[in-house]
Amino acid sequence: MSVCWVLPARAVDPEDLRQLLDTQRCQGCDLRGANLEGVNLRSADLTEAQLQGANLRNADLKYSNFRGANLTNAVMIAADLEAVNLSDAILRNADVRGANLTDAVLTRANTCGWRRDGARLEGANLQDARCVPDRPEPQPRPRPTPETRPTEETAPPLSQSDAVKLIERWYAAKEKIFAPPFNRESVLELTTGVLLTDALQAMNWLRENNAFYKYGIRRVESVDRFVREGFKGTLELTVTEEYSLYENNRINPDRSRFETKDLRYFLEVVDGRWKIADYEEID
Repeated sequence: MSVCWVLPARAVDPEDLRQLLDTQRCQGCDLRGANLEGVNLRSADLTEAQLQGANLRNADLKYSNFRGANLTNAVMIAADLEAVNLSDAILRNADVRGANLTDAVLTRANTCGWRRDGARLEGANLQDARCVPDRPEPQPRPRPTPETRPTEETAPPLSQSDAVKLIERWYAAKEKIFAPPFNRESVLELTTGVLLTDALQAMNWLRENNAFYKYGIRRVESVDRFVREGFKGTLELTVTEEYSLYENNRINPDRSRFETKDLRYFLEVVDGRWKIADYEEID
């Protein structure tokens, strides 16, 4: 992807820009004033990125994660922001006119002065989105930036049993998340970070393709390891799951499984509640 940009008074960090375009992952990056007009950043991870004054006009940002990002004065006219995660983002004076914000998550976003004429907001979650008074802009982050999170004393308790129950709730909820009624409330309640973005992306794909998953057995077979450190936790366990993908009411055998896997789940405290941030298969 070839992208040109005009250097603003405070130039975008070229290494951060290169990282974003190469990997579509750039948490906390300094991209102030970047010209990203029309680029494809679908499913990108820009958590807590500095995007003040960035030009994202007509960009494909579908399913991307902008949690906690600073988009003050950013231009996102006619951008595709479907199902993006903009929770806790700063959208002061941002221009989203004509943008597609269908199913976007904007919980606790700072929307002071944003321009949204003609924007599509069907299904968008604007809970606690509000205008927060202006304050001095923070200086660019040092590398790396420690996240501001609850301390171990203020984080809610989490035992191994609690962690297993959280995973079991996730598996139980899948039949209503990845099939009609495509329950977004359960996704927001149980997930955060990468898993939240991936789940929203999957839900939208299923709706757009007249598809859904049907589940059978979902069972935690054993727990192998549990670690909790402050506001984060890791749970390793063995899970058996049976599922089938239906497209146009016909089963797709290539995407249907009955399998037992060893998985590692990453848990994180968000808004005083433990949620699932991501997972990976253990070899």
